[in-house]
Formats: sequence, C-alpha cells, structure tokens
Amino acid sequence: MDIKRKIAQLIIARLDGNEINKKFPYYQSLVKKGIGGFIIFGGKLKDISSAIKRLQSKAAIPLFIASDLERGLGQQIEGGTLFPSQTAIAKAINPKSNTDIKLLRKSINIISKEAVAAGVNLIFSPVVDVNTNPRNPIISIRAFSDKPKEVSWFGNEFIRGFQEMGLIACAKHFPGHGDTSIDSHIKLPVVKANIKRLRDVELYPFQQAIKAGVKSIMIGHLKVPAIDPQLPASLSEKTIKGLLKNKMKFKGLVITDAMNMQSIKIREEKACLIALKAGADIILHPSNPEEAIDYLASRYDEIKERAEESYKKIRVFKKGLSASHSKRLFVHSVGTRANWDLANKLTKKSINVIGKLNVQGAPLLLIIDDDNSKSGKAFLHALRKNYKKARTCYIDNNSPLKNSALGTRHSALIIAVFSKVSAWKGRSGISNRLNSVIKKAIKESGYSVLVGFCSPYLLKEFKADVVIEAYSESEQAQKAAAQILFSA
Repeated sequence: MDIKRKIAQLIIARLDGNEINKKFPYYQSLVKKGIGGFIIFGGKLKDISSAIKRLQSKAAIPLFIASDLERGLGQQIEGGTLFPSQTAIAKAINPKSNTDIKLLRKSINIISKEAVAAGVNLIFSPVVDVNTNPRNPIISIRAFSDKPKEVSWFGNEFIRGFQEMGLIACAKHFPGHGDTSIDSHIKLPVVKANIKRLRDVELYPFQQAIKAGVKSIMIGHLKVPAIDPQLPASLSEKTIKGLLKNKMKFKGLVITDAMNMQSIKIREEKACLIALKAGADIILHPSNPEEAIDYLASRYDEIKERAEESYKKIRVFKKGLSASHSKRLFVHSVGTRANWDLANKLTKKSINVIGKLNVQGAPLLLIIDDDNSKSGKAFLHALRKNYKKARTCYIDNNSPLKNSALGTRHSALIIAVFSKVSAWKGRSGISNRLNSVIKKAIKESGYSVLVGFCSPYLLKEFKADVVIEAYSESEQAQKAAAQILFSA
C-alpha cells in the first residue's frame, strides 16, 4: 500500500448528512483515496443508511462510521430516537434499583441497535468527564455527574452495552474536561488541578473505563499543566504516550477531538503531525482531509514508525467491524413507537421538582429564550390545555421589554428558561439582560415556578418558590414538565 493511502486510514473526515446526495461524489472520492472513515453530522435516516452502504461497498478496507450520539441516534439523524442527556439519565436511574438498571440497559440497547441499523460502528460516547465546574459551557448536562464514581458506573454501563452490540465505544474527553469554564471549540481551556486531584477525580472514570475494556478514548483539546505545562493534551506525548498508554495501560484506539476546533492555534496540518507523533492513532475531522493527508505523507520520514503502529492497530479493529457489519439491523427498527415510549419514560423519570407545586388561577407563562430560537412551543401548547386563560410572554435577547406583560404584577408566574449547552456558543449561563428579567419577574410575582430546560446549575441563583429541572429543550422534556405542572 502506498504512503498516502496508509496515512488516509488514520483520518476520519466530516460527512454532512443534510447534503449527502449533493456531496456524495466527494465522499466517494475520499473512499477511493483510502480514507479511514467519516463522522456524521445531520441527515435523514434512509439517506444516511443508503449512503453508508454504498460507501462501505466501495471501500477496500471497512470504514469507521462515527457520530456523536450521546443522546442516541436522534441527536444527529432525523428518524432516530432522542434520549435524555447524560445528567438527566443519571437523575432518572438509581444504581441500587434492579428495575432502574433494567430500564437503563434497555435504553442503551436501543441506542446501540439504532446506531447499528443506521450504519454507525464507532460511537463517540459516553462522556466520562466529571463536571465539577458549574460554569462549564460545553460539558454541563453532557456529563453524568460531578462525582467520579457515579460517572464511572454510568460510563461503564454504556461502554459495555455499546460494545456488546459490536460498536466501538469512545470515552471522552481525556484527561478530563469537567473542570473548565471555556469552550474548547473556541479557546484552549486550562485544567489547573494538581496530579493527586487529577488521579482522584478527572482520571478515575477513564481508568475504570479502561478496566471495563473501552475500545477507544478521545483526547480533549485541553491544557493540563500538571501533566504537560507546554502542550495541549491532544498534542502532548507526555499525556498520550506517557500517561494514557504507558501508565494507564490503554491499548485501544486514541482519537483526537475535532482538529477544526479553534482551541489549537497552530496550523492545522502541523497540529495533525504533532498529534500523531504524540501517540494519537486517529486524526478526527480536519478541515481539509486531503490537505492533511498530503502534508503528513510529505513528512512521512518523521512519523513512519508511529504511523505504521497506528495503521496496524486500526486494521485489527476493522477486522472486528467486518464481522459485526454483516449483522446490521434494518432501518425499520429505528424510531419505533416502543423506542420513543422508553425515551419518554426515561425523560419523565428524570425531571426533578424542588419545592411544593400549587399553581392557582391563570398564571403568566413567561418563556425566556437565551438562544433566540423561538423555543418553548411544545411547553406552551401543553400548558394551554390546562391554563386556558393564562397570559403568555416570550422574551429573548432581542425582545423589546417595554409594553410586555412583565409591566403588571401577577399572582402566579411560570417561567420556562431555554439555554442550550452547545459547541461554539462560548459561554454558560443566561445573558445578563435575561438574568435581570427573570429576577424582576420573580420578585413581582406572588408565587413563582421556574422550569429549567437547561443546565440545572443556571437555576441556582434564582429564588423561585418552586424549581423544576428538566435539563434539555427536547419536546419530550417540555411535555413531561408541563404534565408535572398541571398534575400537581
């Protein structure tokens, strides 16, 4: 095999599912050049499944088909079932209850089966970061907990469940993204913990995942001075080879976080080279995969030993995929009523009510939308069935506050807060403007209920009579929270 094709096996490129038909010739050309695989973003189930079959049929070596499915196939692909966030799952499931454990394992099994049916074989989940920083803008509700042992227990359940279905699970983001206040898509976060704290907290779930047999680990774009004072973890030989491979004895695939993220400030092709030298096996999502391949091939003498080592390891893992690929499930098993019923059950079970609900009369329904995305329609629709005379008011960061319903005193108030945890947003929390609106509305009400379709950490500073933690903006969460409100 020529050098470029060998290097191409170390690259996973982006696949835009919503433009799959338009861009299919390009993806096919990458397969002909020996690309290692694709990470899927978006698209419709039948289109994606069909395209993956065609691309796999053209590949001389089976492709890694990866996706960020922390909340199931529905997180990325239209037609898949959407499950609650990892924080919500940890709230819903009691590890000491056999009934709850059965519910969790059934949910993981459905997530796995839907991924396999769509053609995914490498699932970038679970997140095993320990979310110890309440102001974390990018992990937050994506983490199971702020407690290392709890994170480990849930993480290992997902790892075992995924890998029993033939998927490659991926624990992320090593060596731990939980204690950060910066989004690594935009800037390089720094984890300031000392080595003892890292071992006890951040590294603990990764060590347990390795013991559980996790097949891949994603390296975060993080600076951790206690491990390497100079380089980000994703480019650090001390972190990847020294700590993860040698000290922690990890023998699986080491995958970088997406190389198009802006936290790495050196030229992307050079960053890919440094990551491979440091011990990474797979370079994920370079902005231009062909340029990355050409550059790495031109510097092959520097990385020959490392590239050969990673190439051989990848071939071993792909032999296992060849066997499981023939057992793919049919797409009609995806997004069924039974699957959605289970996801809805888990969502409803996760919702946490703090305080005593007692909404009287016709409340003011106030939607606070920090994302300016016209959120809350499902919540309002469900509530209006019960509170037919309720006034409604929608406020986002662009709304004029004059002449709104907030100008009058109200006896009962229901505030729904929408604020997504998402890449490139760059901050946690609610804007100062909307923060002031919420505080004023609560102060002027006789009785207030605050419903958070967001990180529960964002709700701590508000003094409402009742707080309902619903964790995400999903339609299931909105309907479940509304049902809890008017059934109290």
